[in-house]
Amino acid sequence: MTDLTHPFFKATQEVFRLMLDLDIKKTPPEQLSELKNKAVNVSIGIIGDLEGKIEYCIPESITLEIVRILSGMEMKELDDFVTSAISEVVNIISGNAMTGLFDHQVQCDIQPPSIEYTDTCTIQNKSDKVLTLETSIGQLHVDIQLVRKVA
Repeated sequence: MTDLTHPFFKATQEVFRLMLDLDIKKTPPEQLSELKNKAVNVSIGIIGDLEGKIEYCIPESITLEIVRILSGMEMKELDDFVTSAISEVVNIISGNAMTGLFDHQVQCDIQPPSIEYTDTCTIQNKSDKVLTLETSIGQLHVDIQLVRKVA
């Protein structure tokens, strides 16, 4: 089986570059200081050859900046517009990652995103497949909690 983190890294990298004009790079998980702030946790269910979910933990400041870049409007709080916009960005990343998995003969679909607000954005060791990503506007992480479906 392919490295599950690579399709998600590649999809995040492409979406951030195309939609936000931002580059991302992987960073060691121990450098998560900025993620100890209020955050938005967007969870996407996955069904198919792999099952589970993907959790994107995005600090509030980065969420607001992403939506500002996309909309051109200054955002000050996590309202319905902001959460809808960030959900769409995560949906696009996850859909693109599914295309990347399909290229490796792994067929999966995404389910609608669910959003939760958290006081901190710590890795909770739910999986060993965590991407910690650095951008010029801050850090975020992607926790890939997938297992192969048993036939």
